[in-house]
Amino acid sequence: MRKVKVTNFETLELEIARLKNRTRELENELGDRVDFFKDNYKKMALNAVIPGSAKHSSVLNIAGRVAKMAWESGKLKSFGTTALMTALEFVGVQLGINLFNKFTGRKKKKKEPQAS
Repeated sequence: MRKVKVTNFETLELEIARLKNRTRELENELGDRVDFFKDNYKKMALNAVIPGSAKHSSVLNIAGRVAKMAWESGKLKSFGTTALMTALEFVGVQLGINLFNKFTGRKKKKKEPQAS
């Protein structure tokens, strides 16, 4: 960047033209960077979550497509949903039993000192 001392109308016009050209250059450079980001953001995001995955992105793309097709299959989707619901029910029952045991254990502990 060169600084130009503006002393008259002619140098002012030259400086304005130079700054407009610089503005166009920066806009083009920004556009190129945005295009690069648009083309590579998926790889960058995946690489941020799983380091080194960008090198093997074709394998991950294939695995993703297979998983998507499998999930869209009705049988696998219903199996997955049923398995998830069963697991959630099991966890819920276990938590309920644990809470019930803690609650009844507290009542027994409170009653024992009074009975003695």
